[in-house]
This record gives sequence, C-alpha cells and structure tokens, in this order.
Amino acid sequence: MYIIDYFYKKPTVDKGDHLEIEGINREDYATSQYKEMVNPIVLTKPTAVLYAGGVGISQSESRDVTKVADRYAGTVPYQESKMLIKEISAFNMHRWIGDMANNENVVYANVNHNSCSSSMYCVYEAERLLNSGEVDEVIVIAEERTSFNTIRIFKEHFIPLIVSDALAVVRFGREGTIEVTDSKWKYQWNRNPFGTTKSGYAMVDSEADTVKPHGTGTNNNNEAEEDLVAGRSSVYYKPEIGHSQGASALLEICMTIDDSNISGDVLCVASGLGGFYGSCVLHK
Repeated sequence: MYIIDYFYKKPTVDKGDHLEIEGINREDYATSQYKEMVNPIVLTKPTAVLYAGGVGISQSESRDVTKVADRYAGTVPYQESKMLIKEISAFNMHRWIGDMANNENVVYANVNHNSCSSSMYCVYEAERLLNSGEVDEVIVIAEERTSFNTIRIFKEHFIPLIVSDALAVVRFGREGTIEVTDSKWKYQWNRNPFGTTKSGYAMVDSEADTVKPHGTGTNNNNEAEEDLVAGRSSVYYKPEIGHSQGASALLEICMTIDDSNISGDVLCVASGLGGFYGSCVLHK
C-alpha cells in the first residue's frame, strides 16, 4: 500500500514531566482542538477510518481517581468529568468522520486500544483492508494528549518515561509515492505486562536498511531491541519528542518520511502494554 497524504504535529514544549504540542489547552477537550489543525478531509472513494485511541480503560474496572489526585500531582492537573460522551473514543472517531466532506463514503470504521502500539495495529489493519478490496482508501487518525493518568501510570510503576502529546493523520491507498509493506502484528504473553523481549521483537522483524525501534530507552526495552538493531543503522525519536503512547508509531512513521538523513527501506517497530508487537517497512 502507499501513503497518499499525511499530517502530524509533534510536541515542542517541555513541561518537565511531559512534552506538549504548543497552543493546546489542557482544560478544553483535545479532539476538537486537533481537528482544527488538519485541512478539511475530502473523501472521493470507499474509505475506512481507523481511530487509534491509545490506552483504553475497561469500563468494568474504571474507578474514581480523585483520592489519588494529590499523590500523583504533576504539571497536568486532574480534570473533573463533564459530559461523559466526550470521553468515549467512539464519539471522538464519530466527530472526525463528521467533519469529512462526502463522509457517506466511509464504509468501514474501527477504534483501536492496543496501548502504545495502537496506531501500528491500524497500519496493519489498513494494509489488509486495502489488499482485500473492501475499500479503496484508509485514513488512520492517532491523537494523544497527555493526561493526569498518562503520567500517573508510569509513576505508579516507577518507569522513567517522559510522555507527550501527538497528532498524526495518514491517508493510505493503492497508489502513491511512499510505499509501506510487510506490516506485521504479533502477540507474546509476558509475566510483566510492561515487559518486552528479544523473541517478541523477532516475530515482527523484516529485512531493511534502517530500523526505527519502539525505542523507549528503558533498560528492559533497550536489551529487548539489541538483536533487532544489530548490524543495521537505527534512528530514535523518543529522546526528542517523548513517548506519545498510542499515537507514537504513526507519528514516528511520519517523522521518518521527513527525515532527510534516512533513505532506503526502514523497519518501523512498535510494542505495547500487554504483549503487543507490530511493525511495517517504509520505503524511501
């Protein structure tokens, strides 16, 4: 499949415990602000829309977090709930589609919550939808705005990560100038839900000149990615832009396209809480 068009916003403002996209209001809802950054999307063919929702919280297990708001206080305050529907991913996907011209051409849609690998799964799903002939184009939308809980989860588990905002919108089709192939998606159970392994990454390896690893910089992930990057050049973006959770894979694919220091075939890799591993090969 090919990338027809893409747009992204990466964080540029360092707040200490997270990185922000400049100008994003932390109190207003994020989706409405992100949609204003993107030029109107006009649909002309049968299209799938895939929304990368990042880390999902089970409604069966969700709890009131006000009692821990002070314990994990940081630069992002705990926000009190207003209209619940505005917090539901399906509603936010619906809003994105609602702003698309000729949105009657959307014949397939899906929301993904495969944690930090969410948008990589969307790339995997996009390739299969296009290969099946079910649609002619796929639009993947990945948005992430650092919340109180985003910072909280890594504090609770003593994981030294700087998290961040991100927005990426990519339109895929069967023709274009930037080819993406060999998308893979695998699962490997681990006693540590945050853990990654060499064998897990080996399942989504492909031949390429350069590797863009998941690259969180933690000791566990550095060791797990050793074989993946061995003998090949590699590029890491999270030291610059932080970890934007479910949007990170799509954002970093876009950054790889624009990186003038990279050419040839690039293996882009992602992993996620729970045991998810995914990849694709970007041809530059």
